[in-house]
Amino acid sequence: MKVYIETYGCWLNKADTEVIKTILSRLGAIFIDDWRKADVIIVNTCAVREDTERKILRRLKELSEKAPKAKIVVAGCLAKARPATISEICPSASLVEPSAVEKIGEVVESASRELLLRGFVRNFSILPEPHDITYFVPIEVGCTGSCAYCIMPYTRGRVTSCPPEKVVAAVKKAVEKGCKDIHLTAQDAAAYGLDIGYSLPKLIKMILNNVKGDYWLKISMMEPSTAMRILDELITVMKDNHVYKYIHVPVQSGDDNVLKLMRRKYTVEQYCKLIYKFLNSFEKITFATDIIVGFPGEDETAFKNTCRLLNRLKPDKVHVARYTIRPFTLAPAMKQVPEPIKKARSRRLVKLVNKITLEKNLNYLGEEVQVLVTKHHKKDYFSGRTITFKPVVFKGNSKIKVGDRVLVKVKYVNPFYLVGELRQ
Repeated sequence: MKVYIETYGCWLNKADTEVIKTILSRLGAIFIDDWRKADVIIVNTCAVREDTERKILRRLKELSEKAPKAKIVVAGCLAKARPATISEICPSASLVEPSAVEKIGEVVESASRELLLRGFVRNFSILPEPHDITYFVPIEVGCTGSCAYCIMPYTRGRVTSCPPEKVVAAVKKAVEKGCKDIHLTAQDAAAYGLDIGYSLPKLIKMILNNVKGDYWLKISMMEPSTAMRILDELITVMKDNHVYKYIHVPVQSGDDNVLKLMRRKYTVEQYCKLIYKFLNSFEKITFATDIIVGFPGEDETAFKNTCRLLNRLKPDKVHVARYTIRPFTLAPAMKQVPEPIKKARSRRLVKLVNKITLEKNLNYLGEEVQVLVTKHHKKDYFSGRTITFKPVVFKGNSKIKVGDRVLVKVKYVNPFYLVGELRQ
């Protein structure tokens, strides 16, 4: 059985794809890179943004028309959010909602079309098998929020955590097999354990106490309101040398009125207090955030407040996204910001973000940094991550291999990554 997989969306979706690969590998699947030669085509989808949805639907139409003999399985959030639309475009496709991902083997082996769309709860019965230097382990799905713009509460549901013993066992196995770049993936990592009387800091401490070896641990995205609950304990465990000095905490807007309309659970000042606590606790830490431009109710003053917040906090990385209407959410009923205004503000914000992130990366210019090599590109070019999760590109030699730790002197920077020279 030849299987081709396409994945869209977040780190959690990437982890789910690894779960799919693990399940199908046990059934004898061979994974290929050419969908034209596949017996089974799996598209693991995302429903967060309208433009991504359109892209996926176009792709499904193409696959349905050009690969009529292949069994097509549509997994992920869009399968649950748009089953009728997908069925119209790709009538023979089986649909598997995110919480039913562990049943993908049954769907693939079935001779009929399967629709697994309602009533499933993720039980983490299967975690990914390690096979690369980077290992994605899903520790949590769902969230505690009900944001006015977000479809995820509908597609992913409430918080469901993987038992800590399972996570530790999976990480230990991965490290023993040579994985060094370990990602704890989640929809909201800070919400981990709320449903089982546990917490993210306790989980990380358990991993550090039980998993010895050469690895760095990355914490996935955290919602500000849930991160506030565990702040001091989280900072304590993050000081361990095995943990990346990196946080991804989406703010979405720098205006209190817009945050209220979004149904976010914090104010701008509460968010700043949270971020400053992280920034002041480490000599160097990478801080990433997200901004939604043009959310209903965002006027020019609110937009300028967002710009002021970014100038104040100076994040290392910002994902800027124009607001798009999503089904099963409250924001479509609000008065919308005209698309030309959203586009103009987005351009202005991206320009500001690139200026800020370049300034942050300039702090690394001339420094020697340790890099965990995670990828070998063409010829002798490699890329990897620093302990602050900064991406670094450098020219190496034939002796270097993925998984090595090397010393690199930063010679050039741009807003997105560092470029270095290998130190002998």
